[in-house]
Parts: sequence; C-alpha cells; structure tokens
Amino acid sequence: MSDRFDFEVVCPNNHNQTVTFRQEEFEEALKSGALVFHCNTCDTNWPPTSDQLAMFRKQFAKNED
Repeated sequence: MSDRFDFEVVCPNNHNQTVTFRQEEFEEALKSGALVFHCNTCDTNWPPTSDQLAMFRKQFAKNED
C-alpha cells in the first residue's frame, strides 16, 4: 500500500488537476507556507482552500485507521 495520495483539485480557471502528497510532505509544506498548487494548463498558482485542506486531512486520517 502506497503512502502517497492523489487528490483532484480545480484551478481558478476551472482546469482539473491532480496533486499527490504523502502526509508528512503535506504537513511540512503547510507549516512552512509553501503549499501552493500549480495548473499546468494555464500556468496559474493558487493556495489551497480551507475545504481542500480539510478534505486532505480527512483522507489521511481515514487511511491511518
């Protein structure tokens, strides 16, 4: 079983993107303020929403059980 998880996000210009994290790298990036998504389609960067952060944490917690 992999410890990396794929999450689907949508950029501000409505392009679907997949981001992949391990829980440790997600938490480190979040703490350091370096967690920013990038859209390869329109070359846009944006921060995650609070709903996305909650979704990521829920998925990580679910897989710890």
